[in-house]
Formats: sequence, C-alpha cells, structure tokens
Amino acid sequence: MRWAAEGLITRRRPVPDADTPQQRAFEARLVAGLSGGAILGLTGIRPSPGEPVLFLHPARAQEVIDSALPRLDGTGAVHGVPGLRLVRDGGAWWFTDVAGQARVRLEHPHPKWRPRGQGRGLRPVEQAGGHGPASQDRDRLLSRVLRRLRLITTAGAEHGWVRLRTTGSYDLVIDCCCGSGALRLMRGLRQSGLADGAEAEDGGYPGDVGLGDAAVAVRHASCGSFPEAVDVRRLGWAAC
Repeated sequence: MRWAAEGLITRRRPVPDADTPQQRAFEARLVAGLSGGAILGLTGIRPSPGEPVLFLHPARAQEVIDSALPRLDGTGAVHGVPGLRLVRDGGAWWFTDVAGQARVRLEHPHPKWRPRGQGRGLRPVEQAGGHGPASQDRDRLLSRVLRRLRLITTAGAEHGWVRLRTTGSYDLVIDCCCGSGALRLMRGLRQSGLADGAEAEDGGYPGDVGLGDAAVAVRHASCGSFPEAVDVRRLGWAAC
C-alpha cells in the first residue's frame, strides 16, 4: 500500500522497477549471466525499488554463485556477470557491482550457509560494455524480468526444465519444456506489466514481449533439447 501511495506500483505495473539506471543495468547483466538452467537455483525475489532480495534454492545455491561470478575460459572469453562481486556485509551475502552502487542481497534458507568463491579486483576485460542505442530499453526490460522471477521458476517447476539464453534477434529467450508452462509464463509476464502500454496485453507476436528496441521471447522447447534435470523424478512420465 505504501508503494502504491508513493507511485512505485500501479494496477498496470504491480511490480516496482529498480530506482536507478545503475541498478537496472546490474540486474540486467545478472539475468544474462544466469543463462542456461542456473536460474532455477533461485526460488523467488523480494523486488524492492533499491536492493531486491534473491531467495536461493537450498540444493542449487552454489550453481547460482558459480554462474554469476565472472571468469575466463581457455580462449579468454568472459563468462558470468562482468564486474560482479560476492561480498559479505551486515551479516548477509550480496552480489555487488564494483563499478557502481548497485547490489542484490542473497538469502539462503539455512542461516549458516556459506558460498564458495569470491571475486577480486575489477579487471579491464570485465568492464560491462554498452549494448548500442537500445541499452536503456534492454536494461529496463531484463531488470523487470528478474523482478518477476517467480513466474519463471513456477514455469520450470512443471517438469524441472527452463533455460535462459541470448540470441542475435532477442535480448533474452526463455525456453520452457512444456507448452502449457510457456503459455502461462507468457500470460503472466504480460499481465505483470513487463512491457508498457497496450503491448503488455495483446501486442506483438504471441511469444514476444517488447519494450522500446528490446525484446524477450518465450518459447516451447522439447524436453530432449535440455540437459539432464536436477532432482526431477520419473522424467519418462512427463508429456510435453
């Protein structure tokens, strides 16, 4: 009610946006860095305007840490989230952006949980470059995706399959193994005000949501295109 009174949320936009461009950019990079199935290492989010809280899956929390921390492969390519660091502050663990003031708090169901691996000083190769003229639209759209995390994890809970990826055509593609899960996710994203205006309800291709020059696509992919699931029993019974 306070957020509504302050104009942070409305009936058409029930989830608060990040309150600074730096926070939006950091959250957008975090979504891109959690490509593949690592997003299922998160179970939900408390999307406050300034410092949202990510809730970690008790058995997959380290997968989130390993996917987000920046690292170099054998070819020198950067993986993870450029400029992200894992720090301890005020008794809590945070993903922070060393180049700015943005950060996201991590919450694990076990109070004594300790992650493995921490970042070091910022390296030039990690600098997060711009995304061309559409960067502000992309940051806003992907930040909003993170703040609607529960919609994605709910879609993945049907059979345990959901995957994020980037392509040359879309800023983000969300693959679901179930057609029904993909449809519900698409409907939920639109109803949550992911995009602005009429497009949030019925504009564009049925599997796409656009905001300015940025776009997110939700797709139904067959179970055979996903890696082996974690903690999914009797997979042979699934019907996609």
